[in-house]
Amino acid sequence: MKFRARLIVLMNSVAATAIAAPALAQDNAAGAASAGFDDIVVTAQRREERLVDVPLSVSAISEQRLEAAGATTVANIGTVVPNIQINETVGNTWSPLISIRGLSPAGDTSLGRDQPVGIYIDGVPVSKSTGAAFDTVDLQRVEVLRGPQGTLYGKNTIGGAINLVTRKPTGEFGGQLVLGAGEHDLYTQKLNFDLPAIESGLGTLKAKFGVSGRQFGGFFKNDGPSRDFGEQDQWAARVGLLWEPTSNLSIGYAYDITDNKGTGVMLPISAPGLISPNGPPTLSPLYPLIQNAIYTDRPDRISTDATGRSNFRVFGHAVTAEFDAGATPIGDVTLKSITAWRGLQTRSNSDFDGTRYDLLRFTLDNDYHQFTQELQLIGTAAEFRYTLGAFFMRDSYSVYNPRWSVALGNNNRYDLSDRGAHNKSIAGYGQLTWSPSALDGRLDVTGGLRWTKETKRVRNLFFSFSKYAANPADPLSGVFQRDANGNPITRSGGPALGALPTGNGPGPYDLIPLENEKSWSRLTPEASISFAIQPDFNIYGRFATGFKSGGYNDTAAANSAFNTAFNPEKLTSFELGTKGVFLDGRLGLNLAVYHSIYKDFQAGVFVPALITTNIINAGKATFTGVEVEGQVRPIDNFTINFGYGYTKAKYKEFILPTGQDVTKSYVVPLVPRHNFQIGGMWRIAVGDFSLTPSLNYSWRSGQHSNISPDPLTYRRAYGLVDGRIALGGIDLGRGAELEFSVWGKNLADKHYITSAINLGLFTVQQWGDPRSFGAEAKLKF
Repeated sequence: MKFRARLIVLMNSVAATAIAAPALAQDNAAGAASAGFDDIVVTAQRREERLVDVPLSVSAISEQRLEAAGATTVANIGTVVPNIQINETVGNTWSPLISIRGLSPAGDTSLGRDQPVGIYIDGVPVSKSTGAAFDTVDLQRVEVLRGPQGTLYGKNTIGGAINLVTRKPTGEFGGQLVLGAGEHDLYTQKLNFDLPAIESGLGTLKAKFGVSGRQFGGFFKNDGPSRDFGEQDQWAARVGLLWEPTSNLSIGYAYDITDNKGTGVMLPISAPGLISPNGPPTLSPLYPLIQNAIYTDRPDRISTDATGRSNFRVFGHAVTAEFDAGATPIGDVTLKSITAWRGLQTRSNSDFDGTRYDLLRFTLDNDYHQFTQELQLIGTAAEFRYTLGAFFMRDSYSVYNPRWSVALGNNNRYDLSDRGAHNKSIAGYGQLTWSPSALDGRLDVTGGLRWTKETKRVRNLFFSFSKYAANPADPLSGVFQRDANGNPITRSGGPALGALPTGNGPGPYDLIPLENEKSWSRLTPEASISFAIQPDFNIYGRFATGFKSGGYNDTAAANSAFNTAFNPEKLTSFELGTKGVFLDGRLGLNLAVYHSIYKDFQAGVFVPALITTNIINAGKATFTGVEVEGQVRPIDNFTINFGYGYTKAKYKEFILPTGQDVTKSYVVPLVPRHNFQIGGMWRIAVGDFSLTPSLNYSWRSGQHSNISPDPLTYRRAYGLVDGRIALGGIDLGRGAELEFSVWGKNLADKHYITSAINLGLFTVQQWGDPRSFGAEAKLKF
């Protein structure tokens, strides 16, 4: 907690300076509350455009709206946006499973798997959703792009993309300080401030700084000898610099870091499996160990031998240079370069049995590094608007993942997976929009094309202690280099039985990892047409393609499984939509219908013995759906937001590697058929102050957790109510203003599960947060 004490001292110092300083910043809350739907500007197509003019399904959520709805992190945006769902990975809190239009990660967020939804922070791709629960510290808005974004954003955006847009330095002194507290020992702190610009012969330098902290005691208690579940001690920081040497050249630098140290999540057993009175003779005697630890409803506390740890650190540097070349022979041109490096570290120990006994647990240590470079040429010439770009990415990861399971025997119940990869991707793309002057710019015809080539070089060392000790030549004894007879090849040349890893850390090993390498390339075209029936009422049609990367199952348990690559997932999508702003900006309404066809659909098959998922290519799948999103402002300062999403997903062809046809019996997991959201915010003048109550309700229908329907892991429908009341406009003089707020989440205390997994031995469930309350004080200066 030393960080919290230091942070509060820093915040108090800045707050005192702010109150004494002259007013250089203005409160824009009133403007945010009364802004019309036609005022929203997004960068979904790599240039600033009005939301109503963009020919694709996009949601833009301001920080004020996120705050009013209680969606304080990116992980909560599914409560305010239709057809997006963010699930938790079983066993940790730092790997969200993000899906848009039903396109979910194929089972898990392993670093060896690519995700269907791209995440971008100020244009920089966050390539892995592992560690994506970072704090942006100073978020201006979130843009959610639904549907494939294969041309401008590239691979792994077949479901869509999420743009996180942070505030840029203004060059004027100002900022805000937020202190909060809540139930279960929750304490939060956040400070953002801009410094005055520095003018010199070298141009103008602007700077912005942000820092935040969060300490939390966890919702669920552990009656065992270890700590409670879900404890957190997190801090984050962000630095933004903007140098403008000339009026048409800017160079920005950003650094962000999030560091979280905590304990694991609560995973109570919900149903017995092989460990049961009728289980195998080797496992049924263990049933007394779990029979009093089975919960069919959400418990407030359980008793386990270890809550484990759940730590992560995410950090990144980005340099963005932008040059306005002005008028050129090819029109008005802007050149842009985005150079970025990002890193990730996670350290976790997870207890998967929910008892006081050591039955099932594993360690998962991830290290990931990514370098990206993107060049863009953005131009406007008479009737044409165009974007050209080139992209390069190099990334690598290593994973250390030993596992212990009682199913492997009372002794030597140990598996080890030590894996990694080096990947490279290059791409070139272009998009052109024609707006014929004969129609006064009411018609836009757009075409785009992207070419991508990527190479993956993957290594895997897996071994099963018990099978290896019994017979190293057994194909299921592990994944490593073998001779023609299946015997392990060792570095020392010594006997196979002398090649066992120690399990005390990653390498070095006498066994030699198996390596594979493969390249893929793909063209992804796109086309759209939109027509403005009125200046604020457009209709559009869109054809788009995309793909999700192929790869290898680096968690495989046999050479044959690891040597078989899965192919890229390919998508073709058709979309029709309308966007309109009516009643002088008081009503905004967007509607989209879509049909997507997938080939080589990547389906995740869970392997209970390994607590992991292997990817196989299903033949074909289709996703058909509808989205409705709107905003209405019946009177000034009173806004109602609403959204509805419908998705029907099914396999058209799914043949297992064994030849079994499961097209009719398997389901696409994590796809609720219906979801809707409605929320309101009313800013009421009370004398010199303002009172702003807000309420948000979100609901989604039931969904399966796995491709093979299992009633033990089925997630029932649920709805959540969140609320907030803020008292603002408290003038402290000299431009400083104070706001107090109280909030409540899951006000109805709904019991719902966020993930579930049938481990074979038994089934465990991860429960959503119970009802909670808290308060905040915000100082703007």
